[in-house]
Amino acid sequence: MKKVTLDTIAKEAGTTKNTVSRAIRGKSGVSDALRVKINNLATQYGYEQKTKAGKALTPAKVTMVCNSNLLRDTYFWPSVMGGIFEYAASHQISTSTVTMDMIQDDVKYLLPLQEKHCDGILVVGTIPNAQLMRIDQLNIPMVVVDHYNDHVACDYINAANENGTLKAVDFLAKQGHSKIGFVNNQDARYVSSLTHRYEGYKKKMKALGLTVDPNFVWPNSAYEDGSYFHDQFEKLKAYGEAPTAWICVNDLTAYTLCSVLTERGMRIPEDVSVVGFDNIPGVFNTPLTTLEIPQRTMGYRAMRRLMRRLNHPDEPYENIEIFTQLIDRGSVGKV
Repeated sequence: MKKVTLDTIAKEAGTTKNTVSRAIRGKSGVSDALRVKINNLATQYGYEQKTKAGKALTPAKVTMVCNSNLLRDTYFWPSVMGGIFEYAASHQISTSTVTMDMIQDDVKYLLPLQEKHCDGILVVGTIPNAQLMRIDQLNIPMVVVDHYNDHVACDYINAANENGTLKAVDFLAKQGHSKIGFVNNQDARYVSSLTHRYEGYKKKMKALGLTVDPNFVWPNSAYEDGSYFHDQFEKLKAYGEAPTAWICVNDLTAYTLCSVLTERGMRIPEDVSVVGFDNIPGVFNTPLTTLEIPQRTMGYRAMRRLMRRLNHPDEPYENIEIFTQLIDRGSVGKV
């Protein structure tokens, strides 16, 4: 087999040898998306990082497990993965990745974990709970990022999702809004973070003495599909009332809602206010008020926590929540 070099990876990634070197060593000057691509290629080709003396490093070995859709995401996950690779590169941690199908109950992904030596496992993003429980049965130290399961005892790193929507409701109420709707996504059936965001909305509405009108809670939106919103707005028209503000479970849902609102002749924020969640890159036309998740910090802290677990296996497990920050970009107006 031909020796894998930095040039090999650079050619495949469509970039320079220097950029590949910086990405693998966790240096600045490389976008998160490109860093993820380069590190995945390095893992795929079995590239070995060398010390200055020319010897291959013998670091801790970590396997990242995620659903296959995650690696195709260009908005949220590259920053999380960037934080993971940054910590790994600076602490001589070898990483590999296995993916699974979210729909089929396929256990082929378990084979690399069972057959190859692996010091620790990093579960990144949502995977079916049955699969998470299977991984737990391998008795390999594990940290889970941006997901939670009450039945699996391990370390978790999450955004403070419930606290985020508490902030959103409070912010809207201070602008005079009392009729506040909530748009969830059909993925909330298995994505714990979306469920926690909805719980925060309900909790803060109750604390402020505001009514949660069932007609203003839309649980089954789909990303980039406006038909659901158009149907729901027709139902609101028959109902005779509508929210003055909407909280969306994430930014992609919020941008789809904003597009539909514009199509229906409504102005943001003059006629209706919208708040998102995640603070994904601003590639859309609508400047969106949103809750910012420190994505890169989540990845960095997850890898750091896993190394702590490897060195202190008897410590109590932790569920670490990293707080969000509300970013006001003008999509919320006063009543």
